[in-house]
Amino acid sequence: MTFNGAFNLDETRHSYVYNPYYGQFDSTGGTVSKYHTRTYDYNLQQLVSYARSFGDNNFDILLGHEYYDYRYYELGASKSQMFSQGNKELDGAIIDGQGASSYKERRNNEGFFGRLQYNYDERIFGSASLRRDASSRFHPDHRWGTFWSVGGAWLINKESWFDASWVQELKLKASIGSQGNDNIGDFLYTDRFNIINSNNSLGTSFKSKGTKDITWETNTNFNIGAEFQLWNRVTGSIEYYRRKTSDMLFSFTVAPSLGYASYMDNVGNMVNSGVEMDFNVNIFDTRNFTWDVNVNISTLKNRITMLDPDKLITTEYTADGKGYKGYSNGSFFIGEDLSMFTWRLKEYAGVNEKGESLFYKNVKDEAGNITGRETTTNHAQADYYITEESSIPKVYGGFGTKLKVYGVDFGINFTYQIGGKQYDGTYAYFMSSPYGTAGYNYHKDLLNSWTPENTNTNIPRFQMNDQYSGAMSTRFLTNASFLNIQNINVATRYLPSGQESWPSTHCACICRQKMFSIGLNVKGSTHVSHTTRQPMLLSIHRCVPSPVVCHLSSKPNI
Repeated sequence: MTFNGAFNLDETRHSYVYNPYYGQFDSTGGTVSKYHTRTYDYNLQQLVSYARSFGDNNFDILLGHEYYDYRYYELGASKSQMFSQGNKELDGAIIDGQGASSYKERRNNEGFFGRLQYNYDERIFGSASLRRDASSRFHPDHRWGTFWSVGGAWLINKESWFDASWVQELKLKASIGSQGNDNIGDFLYTDRFNIINSNNSLGTSFKSKGTKDITWETNTNFNIGAEFQLWNRVTGSIEYYRRKTSDMLFSFTVAPSLGYASYMDNVGNMVNSGVEMDFNVNIFDTRNFTWDVNVNISTLKNRITMLDPDKLITTEYTADGKGYKGYSNGSFFIGEDLSMFTWRLKEYAGVNEKGESLFYKNVKDEAGNITGRETTTNHAQADYYITEESSIPKVYGGFGTKLKVYGVDFGINFTYQIGGKQYDGTYAYFMSSPYGTAGYNYHKDLLNSWTPENTNTNIPRFQMNDQYSGAMSTRFLTNASFLNIQNINVATRYLPSGQESWPSTHCACICRQKMFSIGLNVKGSTHVSHTTRQPMLLSIHRCVPSPVVCHLSSKPNI
């Protein structure tokens, strides 16, 4: 029997003083603010385990209970017209800024679980688990969810009949299981209100709409694959995954006329599927020269398989007239048999004979049926179309290599993404026509704008206060495929005079974090220690995020 407990406490206090002589607070006579937060959480576990072996059969049973409690407290206040900037207390000022506020947050989770693990002669493995969890983020009637998993693995290379000396490991594995997600805000199951001052009288204002029936989002994951090691040089894995998300927790957008913009609800089901491959190859391995290469490839197919009938509130069309039922969510359309992040935009149609931006709109008959479409220069009159393009990539991953040659280490790693569309809002901003009296930066592509002498272009005229030249449309929907240098590492090792062992490794590093970029922004520093005569550090930094994907595989480690 085991008891585990973890406790965290974070206490933060701030004092801010804004001087009365210049800046935005010069008219207040100086302002002092006090700010205090406390974060407090603890996690308790009670575990009972039992292990027993019967010959080559080995069993391990675990039963447990877990409780997690999180609390957050915040208190702040401010006063102005200070006596002295040296007095940083609220009593050192005389005018109450009515900035006093405090609030607290609390949430907790509780779960009961059990797990059975089995292996036969360290060759055949099995695992099964069952959990029952509750979350305070749901209404008391819908707080509990049940989740489970079953998995197994077979080390084929350990079988007596297996005779392949060049195979060091060959493992087949499969698993299926479910897990719950409550990663939403607090108290979304009930209507929320703000307490306000209404002409020095107590008042309230509506904050958000609640949904009593929301409950756990459930992810059911199926994985099957193999891991291997060959010739003591090649390692890797190949795996197929299918992740079904049921009762998706999603913000459902409604008409502002209802008094609120959206509410959280379980809107439907979604499936992510694909193949993940990972390979590492040691090409050379000698005392003075080693060379390793690695590559990983992941494919992804994302589809919404079912929506709640109440969410099939509208039908939207592609440019060729294909209709989908669902609902819009900003610039995306949530519909059955579509990707979760399918773009819904007005379609750009080029420019007219005056250089004005053109957009498509539907033509309808007297019964309201769409009979075709035409162009318009008025962006507000244009219709939205489903692009059938998603922001989710079809293939993504990385690759790299590492060399060690006579005490010099070199490594470079790349990340890549193939497929997916992203809206380039920055490009749209710099391609917009000027307005007002201030000057702005513009993109060089504007040099190819329409003019009476340059009519063979789809870039609209560059004209003062042309409000539609940079309007949101498919014009700025761009291919999100990329190839990035994630990092470059160079390390040297040498023996200074009189030293018999290697010193610590020193390296130069280039890291990058930008999806679309040209050129390198490099900054570096180096210094030499006069006592050791060793170069201490050379660093060159550049930074780039991993591609946003929908699939996060979850499976037992078998």
